[in-house]
Amino acid sequence: MGNPWFETVAVAQRRAQKRLPKSVYGAIVGGSEKGLTFSDNLAAFDELGFAPHIAGLHASRDQSVSVMGQQVSMPVIISPTGVQAVHPDGEVAVARAAANRGVAMGLSSFASKAIEEVTAVNSQVLFQMYWSGGRDIMVQRIERAKAAGAKGIILTLDWTFSNGRDWGSPWIPENGEGCVPSRRCQARR
Repeated sequence: MGNPWFETVAVAQRRAQKRLPKSVYGAIVGGSEKGLTFSDNLAAFDELGFAPHIAGLHASRDQSVSVMGQQVSMPVIISPTGVQAVHPDGEVAVARAAANRGVAMGLSSFASKAIEEVTAVNSQVLFQMYWSGGRDIMVQRIERAKAAGAKGIILTLDWTFSNGRDWGSPWIPENGEGCVPSRRCQARR
């Protein structure tokens, strides 16, 4: 018998929508413009299947790989996800769980916890940085991430701060100052 709480992704989404604050749920499922990437991603996952191969299994398996010079237990990196404050420990809890499994974590520029708190519990953190602000601000962000122990930078170029993110994404200031690692995010409208 399956898990009675989590029958399908659709059921989990309905439960999350009922339990999470509207802004948090909107940020999780939000997309931009017509939502084409969102719907393309759903269609791509629908094409995946699982075909177990029972015969010929090796006695031991090793899925470890090297990512940016860091040995990780499997080819997985926790994706940078902003404002995980829906849980009191937020990104620190995710980083701790990732470290317990030998997995690297991408820390969002829009994190609710400081990079120093996150790298204190997981030595394999990659800091995500949006191409925003001037050169000096970006260098400051990189230097702070490096000083905190981040192992690399995930440079994100997909957010142009346009008005096209109209169905659930958090508000981002147009001047590109957003939630930088030097301070915590504060919602402003």
